[in-house]
Amino acid sequence: MVNMNLDIRPASNYPIPDLVQLLNLSFESYLVPIHFDIPYFLNMLRKDNVDPIFSRVLFAEDKPAGIGLIARRGWTCRLAAMGITKDMRGKNAGRWFMEYLIQEARDRNDREMVLEVIEQNEPAVRLYQKCGFQTVRRLISLINQDAKQDAKGELQEVDLRELGRLILLHGMPDLPWQLSGETVALLNPPAHAFKKGDAYIAISNPELENVAISSLLVEPQARGQGLAVDLIETVMANYPGKIWHVPAIWPEEFGHMFERAGFQREEISQWQMRLQL
Repeated sequence: MVNMNLDIRPASNYPIPDLVQLLNLSFESYLVPIHFDIPYFLNMLRKDNVDPIFSRVLFAEDKPAGIGLIARRGWTCRLAAMGITKDMRGKNAGRWFMEYLIQEARDRNDREMVLEVIEQNEPAVRLYQKCGFQTVRRLISLINQDAKQDAKGELQEVDLRELGRLILLHGMPDLPWQLSGETVALLNPPAHAFKKGDAYIAISNPELENVAISSLLVEPQARGQGLAVDLIETVMANYPGKIWHVPAIWPEEFGHMFERAGFQREEISQWQMRLQL
């Protein structure tokens, strides 16, 4: 039981700087250091389809106590972020808040809710399991700090929107939200997409020291020929001296391709989870 007065208000009622400040307070002392700023938050709203109208701010005794960001696409919604302020943790406010967000999703006739949660964050994993979420798969992170420098051929740049379209046609139907065709189609330069033969890749700004791989696709008729590994190695060779990252939004079943290209797994992983509403 929650022995205090809790209230919920739409995030759209509050200025962006206030929401960013509350996000940082809600993720204070988090398992993985997280810091939000206004440009990052605005990009998250756009790229991940976070809807401030259906996102919520939690109040306890008329004081901001947490935030839940809700993204929506068609019949599916996603818990893009949920955090509780440090002074409210361990008081069942998170369970109360999560159940409220689920009920709102049911009330607006969404058919499923999805989320990703850091596997090592055991209290959060237990919370979502108690609320009925089922595990879809493990999502892993990898890093390559010593990529091969030998060139392996030329790359053809393609429109990120075109890659998004191809992922919708040929990608796994239950990809994590941030790897989906809809998300990739909303990426903008300085991110880049390239193809080599029937293989495609999207990366973050390659002019920076740290570069993330945002998408990878091989067309169905060309799979099983090592084209993905070849493309990864070609991209890294064309941008030498970088630290390459595979963020923890990639299905574990993709791991072998990155490992063959010299990546090593990192400790942090996530669970991709789903709740049928």
